[in-house]
Amino acid sequence: MNINKKNKGLTFLETIASVAIILIVSSFLFCKIIDYNEKKDLQISRHLIQNIFMKYTNKSFYQKIRYLLEIDLKNKILIIKNQNNEVIEEINLPLKLKYEIPYENVRNPYFKVETTKTGNLSKAFTFYIFGYKEQVENRIAFYTFQKEKILKLNVYLNQNVKNIYYKNIIEYHYSQNGQNRIGWVEEE
Repeated sequence: MNINKKNKGLTFLETIASVAIILIVSSFLFCKIIDYNEKKDLQISRHLIQNIFMKYTNKSFYQKIRYLLEIDLKNKILIIKNQNNEVIEEINLPLKLKYEIPYENVRNPYFKVETTKTGNLSKAFTFYIFGYKEQVENRIAFYTFQKEKILKLNVYLNQNVKNIYYKNIIEYHYSQNGQNRIGWVEEE
Protein backbone atom coordinates (compact mmCIF):
# COMPACT_ATOMS: atom_id res chain seq x y z
CA MET A 1 0.00 0.00 0.00
CA ASN A 2 1.20 3.51 -0.85
CA ILE A 3 1.07 5.69 2.31
CA ASN A 4 2.40 8.82 0.55
CA LYS A 5 -0.69 9.20 -1.61
CA LYS A 6 -1.05 12.87 -2.69
CA ASN A 7 -4.08 14.82 -1.52
CA LYS A 8 -5.80 16.15 -4.62
CA GLY A 9 -8.51 18.23 -2.89
CA LEU A 10 -8.88 20.83 -0.18
CA THR A 11 -9.18 19.72 3.38
CA PHE A 12 -12.23 20.70 5.37
CA LEU A 13 -10.31 23.43 7.25
CA GLU A 14 -8.92 24.88 4.03
CA THR A 15 -12.44 25.05 2.59
CA ILE A 16 -13.80 26.79 5.70
CA ALA A 17 -10.91 29.30 5.65
CA SER A 18 -11.47 30.04 1.94
CA VAL A 19 -15.20 30.59 2.43
CA ALA A 20 -14.54 32.83 5.46
CA ILE A 21 -12.09 34.98 3.49
CA ILE A 22 -14.55 35.31 0.60
CA LEU A 23 -17.37 36.30 3.00
CA ILE A 24 -15.21 38.92 4.75
CA VAL A 25 -14.09 40.49 1.46
CA SER A 26 -17.67 40.38 0.11
CA SER A 27 -19.13 42.06 3.19
CA PHE A 28 -16.44 44.76 3.05
CA LEU A 29 -17.22 45.43 -0.64
CA PHE A 30 -20.96 45.39 0.07
CA CYS A 31 -20.53 48.06 2.78
CA LYS A 32 -18.41 50.17 0.44
CA ILE A 33 -21.07 49.95 -2.29
CA ILE A 34 -23.80 51.02 0.14
CA ASP A 35 -21.67 53.97 1.34
CA TYR A 36 -21.00 54.99 -2.27
CA ASN A 37 -24.71 54.80 -3.16
CA GLU A 38 -25.66 56.83 -0.08
CA LYS A 39 -23.13 59.57 -0.92
CA LYS A 40 -24.34 59.61 -4.51
CA ASP A 41 -28.01 59.91 -3.41
CA LEU A 42 -27.13 62.71 -0.97
CA GLN A 43 -25.30 64.62 -3.69
CA ILE A 44 -28.16 64.13 -6.17
CA SER A 45 -30.68 65.38 -3.58
CA ARG A 46 -28.64 68.49 -2.75
CA HIS A 47 -28.20 69.39 -6.38
CA LEU A 48 -31.82 68.74 -7.35
CA ILE A 49 -33.11 70.90 -4.51
CA GLN A 50 -30.64 73.72 -5.16
CA ASN A 51 -31.21 73.69 -8.90
CA ILE A 52 -34.99 73.65 -8.78
CA PHE A 53 -35.17 76.53 -6.31
CA MET A 54 -32.58 78.59 -8.17
CA LYS A 55 -34.26 77.89 -11.51
CA TYR A 56 -37.70 79.09 -10.42
CA THR A 57 -36.56 82.06 -8.33
CA ASN A 58 -34.51 83.22 -11.34
CA LYS A 59 -37.49 82.71 -13.65
CA SER A 60 -39.64 84.72 -11.22
CA PHE A 61 -37.11 87.52 -11.22
CA TYR A 62 -36.84 87.77 -15.01
CA GLN A 63 -40.47 87.02 -15.90
CA LYS A 64 -41.97 88.92 -12.92
CA ILE A 65 -44.36 86.08 -12.11
CA ARG A 66 -44.79 83.80 -9.11
CA TYR A 67 -44.40 80.04 -8.89
CA LEU A 68 -45.65 77.72 -6.21
CA LEU A 69 -43.20 75.08 -5.01
CA GLU A 70 -44.80 72.22 -3.13
CA ILE A 71 -42.58 69.74 -1.34
CA ASP A 72 -44.18 66.39 -0.64
CA LEU A 73 -41.70 64.94 1.87
CA LYS A 74 -43.65 61.74 2.38
CA ASN A 75 -43.60 60.82 -1.33
CA LYS A 76 -40.26 62.61 -1.92
CA ILE A 77 -41.46 64.82 -4.76
CA LEU A 78 -40.95 68.51 -5.59
CA ILE A 79 -43.93 69.90 -7.49
CA ILE A 80 -43.76 73.24 -9.30
CA LYS A 81 -46.98 75.02 -10.27
CA ASN A 82 -47.64 78.22 -12.17
CA GLN A 83 -49.94 81.06 -11.10
CA ASN A 84 -52.95 79.14 -12.44
CA ASN A 85 -52.09 76.23 -10.14
CA GLU A 86 -51.12 74.02 -13.11
CA VAL A 87 -48.26 71.58 -12.59
CA ILE A 88 -45.24 72.62 -14.64
CA GLU A 89 -42.70 70.15 -13.35
CA GLU A 90 -42.33 67.30 -10.87
CA ILE A 91 -38.96 66.24 -9.52
CA ASN A 92 -38.48 62.92 -7.71
CA LEU A 93 -35.92 62.87 -4.93
CA PRO A 94 -33.94 59.70 -4.11
CA LEU A 95 -36.30 57.34 -2.30
CA LYS A 96 -33.88 55.74 0.17
CA LEU A 97 -33.23 59.07 1.90
CA LYS A 98 -35.51 60.92 4.32
CA TYR A 99 -36.25 64.64 4.31
CA GLU A 100 -37.63 67.13 6.80
CA ILE A 101 -38.47 70.83 6.93
CA PRO A 102 -39.00 71.97 10.53
CA TYR A 103 -41.25 75.00 10.41
CA GLU A 104 -43.15 76.59 13.29
CA ASN A 105 -41.92 73.84 15.66
CA VAL A 106 -43.61 70.97 13.80
CA ARG A 107 -42.90 68.40 11.10
CA ASN A 108 -44.17 69.39 7.70
CA PRO A 109 -44.81 66.36 5.48
CA TYR A 110 -46.22 68.72 2.87
CA PHE A 111 -44.55 72.13 2.64
CA LYS A 112 -45.54 74.99 0.32
CA VAL A 113 -43.55 78.07 -0.56
CA GLU A 114 -43.97 80.67 -3.31
CA THR A 115 -41.39 82.52 -5.30
CA THR A 116 -41.64 86.30 -5.34
CA LYS A 117 -41.48 88.52 -8.40
CA THR A 118 -38.16 89.80 -7.12
CA GLY A 119 -36.52 86.35 -7.27
CA ASN A 120 -36.86 85.42 -3.63
CA LEU A 121 -39.08 83.08 -1.60
CA SER A 122 -42.16 83.91 0.45
CA LYS A 123 -40.61 82.43 3.60
CA ALA A 124 -37.27 81.28 4.96
CA PHE A 125 -36.82 77.64 5.99
CA THR A 126 -34.29 74.85 6.43
CA PHE A 127 -34.38 71.60 4.46
CA TYR A 128 -32.69 68.59 6.14
CA ILE A 129 -31.58 65.48 4.27
CA PHE A 130 -31.01 62.20 6.13
CA GLY A 131 -28.88 59.22 5.08
CA TYR A 132 -29.90 55.58 4.86
CA LYS A 133 -29.65 55.14 8.66
CA GLU A 134 -31.74 58.30 9.23
CA GLN A 135 -28.70 60.27 10.51
CA VAL A 136 -28.80 63.92 9.46
CA GLU A 137 -26.28 64.45 6.65
CA ASN A 138 -27.12 67.70 4.86
CA ARG A 139 -28.78 70.97 5.66
CA ILE A 140 -29.96 73.48 3.07
CA ALA A 141 -30.86 76.88 4.50
CA PHE A 142 -33.06 79.20 2.43
CA TYR A 143 -32.76 82.85 3.48
CA THR A 144 -35.18 85.61 2.52
CA PHE A 145 -33.48 88.83 3.60
CA GLN A 146 -35.63 91.87 2.95
CA LYS A 147 -32.79 93.95 1.52
CA GLU A 148 -31.76 91.33 -1.01
CA LYS A 149 -33.96 90.69 -3.99
CA ILE A 150 -32.43 87.36 -4.91
CA LEU A 151 -32.65 84.09 -3.00
CA LYS A 152 -29.73 83.20 -0.79
CA LEU A 153 -29.19 79.58 0.09
CA ASN A 154 -26.40 77.81 1.92
CA VAL A 155 -25.70 74.09 1.78
CA TYR A 156 -24.11 72.56 4.86
CA LEU A 157 -22.52 69.14 5.19
CA ASN A 158 -22.47 67.24 8.46
CA GLN A 159 -18.89 67.48 9.70
CA ASN A 160 -19.31 66.15 13.24
CA VAL A 161 -22.96 66.43 14.27
CA LYS A 162 -23.64 63.29 16.28
CA ASN A 163 -26.83 61.59 17.45
CA ILE A 164 -29.16 63.74 15.37
CA TYR A 165 -31.64 61.57 13.54
CA TYR A 166 -34.92 61.97 11.74
CA LYS A 167 -36.82 61.24 14.96
CA ASN A 168 -35.24 64.13 16.95
CA ILE A 169 -34.62 66.73 14.24
CA ILE A 170 -37.32 69.14 15.47
CA GLU A 171 -35.74 69.39 18.93
CA TYR A 172 -32.27 69.73 17.41
CA HIS A 173 -33.29 72.39 14.87
CA TYR A 174 -34.62 74.70 17.57
CA SER A 175 -31.77 73.99 20.01
CA GLN A 176 -28.77 76.28 20.54
CA ASN A 177 -26.46 73.95 18.57
CA GLY A 178 -28.95 73.75 15.71
CA GLN A 179 -29.45 77.49 15.53
CA ASN A 180 -25.70 78.16 15.60
CA ARG A 181 -24.96 75.40 13.04
CA ILE A 182 -22.36 73.80 15.32
CA GLY A 183 -20.77 70.78 13.63
CA TRP A 184 -21.68 71.82 10.08
CA VAL A 185 -19.34 72.92 7.30
CA GLU A 186 -20.56 74.93 4.33
CA GLU A 187 -20.31 73.19 0.96
CA GLU A 188 -18.05 74.95 -1.48
